[in-house]
Amino acid sequence: MNVYEIVTCRIIELLEQDIIPWRRPWGAAGLPRNLVSKKPYRGINLFLLSATKYVSPFWLTMKQANQLGGAVRKGEHSQIVVFWKVDQIGSGETETGAEHDEAEEKSRRRFALRYYRLFNLE
Repeated sequence: MNVYEIVTCRIIELLEQDIIPWRRPWGAAGLPRNLVSKKPYRGINLFLLSATKYVSPFWLTMKQANQLGGAVRKGEHSQIVVFWKVDQIGSGETETGAEHDEAEEKSRRRFALRYYRLFNLE
């Protein structure tokens, strides 16, 4: 299953449970954010994390939990978040002068879409 299908299935599951993630009232604890970086999640990640049963707004990966000396209890369920990365890739030409400028204009962008599994601090 690719990332698009995973996110689509999750949104459909929420709608079937009569949870409309984009209408969910934000909790008093604030927006979902990463425990380590303290950065709030944005976009679709905001909806995916807000539509969970947890009260705590703090989320972290298994690796982050282990690095902080914590552990994830056996049987806990994770939630996915998606990550977009845009890379500039050249046309492979290494010419100089005016031809080099032309090669730079022909550079392309590569979009990488990944997902990560997060666990709530609770």
